[in-house]
Amino acid sequence: MDPWPFPGVRLAPTPDQIETPYRPGGWTVRQVVHHVPDSHLHAYARFKLALTEHEPTIKPYDEAKWAELPDTQTVSPEVSLTLLEALHQRWVALLRSLSPADYRRTFRHPDRGRVLTLDEVLGIYAWHGRHHVAHITALRQRQGW
Repeated sequence: MDPWPFPGVRLAPTPDQIETPYRPGGWTVRQVVHHVPDSHLHAYARFKLALTEHEPTIKPYDEAKWAELPDTQTVSPEVSLTLLEALHQRWVALLRSLSPADYRRTFRHPDRGRVLTLDEVLGIYAWHGRHHVAHITALRQRQGW
């Protein structure tokens, strides 16, 4: 997992740019940047639950509602980028300490209707960061930023 999945985002986009949706009807750059650490914090906690409990059922959250909360609208994206970097440092340290058997540990995801291994979840979240970087990168290319 790349501990810093937003290369180039710290290039101080203008206020108009940071409030631009990455696609029609989509989240703004600000919301996308805040969403990634929100999501990865959940995943990190779910990892710890799976490592310390027998097949726990995790609590889903409504990411669309989280993206509308006041902190997402007002806090600088730099805060979330710093949070994400620190979170990924902790997560990578945890991942490096795990045995192959640990990666086979599981949790139940009620929204997905199935049990997931930590190995699967790691792949999902490695993709997740790159997926949102691609949203921002594509927007920048389309807009000529």
